[in-house]
Amino acid sequence: MKSIILDNLLLSITNSLNESIDAHGNASLVVCGGRSPLPLYKKLSKIDIDWKKISIYLGDDRMVTSDHVDSNEKLIKDHLLVNNAHSARFYSLLNPKLSINKIKFPFDIVLLGLGADGHFASLFPGTNIDLNDKPSLVMSDKPEGTPRYHRISMNLSMLLNTKRCILLVTNKKKRITVNQAFTDRNMPLFFLLNQNKTLIEYSDL
Repeated sequence: MKSIILDNLLLSITNSLNESIDAHGNASLVVCGGRSPLPLYKKLSKIDIDWKKISIYLGDDRMVTSDHVDSNEKLIKDHLLVNNAHSARFYSLLNPKLSINKIKFPFDIVLLGLGADGHFASLFPGTNIDLNDKPSLVMSDKPEGTPRYHRISMNLSMLLNTKRCILLVTNKKKRITVNQAFTDRNMPLFFLLNQNKTLIEYSDL
């Protein structure tokens, strides 16, 4: 079953990227860190698509060097920007700091993971989340998450400036978290789920 879900998601992402390339000559994909998406990235890296016309961004990262074991950038370079995907254009959040003015909005696809505390990207409980903010990068004022690091993240407005937003719900505990987040304003996920700007898709990757 997992394999079927993964293959369907892979096909869906591929079709969206190809449609954008055909229509506009380019496509964009925002990816997330963590171990759960790695099987998807491994397969995605091997698809036959015009990767040099695809821009890849991270939705968030830890404030560490790009070769650090806990760097999301390193994870993406090691597992996605290989094989056929080595020719994709990758834009780092940190080195140099991403210039929002140079991004072509909307993104085609944003992939988001989530944590048991209801965070997504690096928007943790206690983060000021306002859908009306301009798209921007936000940095945590203290170490957050596991492992604990200062973080940089696209804000909610930026993540929702996309044609498709796919939330990766990878196990039963995370499905429970999603259900809880619909009514719990203390969870950042509440603000993602209770907005009508962008349809949220779900994948049980």
